[in-house]
Amino acid sequence: MEMPELADLIWLFEDEPTPQHEDLAWPVGLQSFRLRRGSREVLFSLDPTSGEAYLTFFEAGEETVSIGRLRRLETLTVEKRNDYEGLVLRFDHERFDPLQLQTRPVIRLTWNVMALGVW
Repeated sequence: MEMPELADLIWLFEDEPTPQHEDLAWPVGLQSFRLRRGSREVLFSLDPTSGEAYLTFFEAGEETVSIGRLRRLETLTVEKRNDYEGLVLRFDHERFDPLQLQTRPVIRLTWNVMALGVW
């Protein structure tokens, strides 16, 4: 899996990665980044070794959306343009549209998936 440098992820999330297990350091094991904008917050967790990611969104401290075990990631790309900053997750199968996590100016998720039964 291709992914940005750790410094780019720290810049994007304005946070150092927090390991799931204290004895593991980047890039080993599940590592989490947390970002808050206003009342919205996102927890982005990534296991660089296995290429799996997890996203959890909070509104006013309450969990609203959780997308877990995104597998078969091909690339993670940090995007910066004008006032927009975000992370794009692309999968290794072209049938799946990329997942876009906007981090600035607001936290927003965009992902177009096929209807059930079409897979």
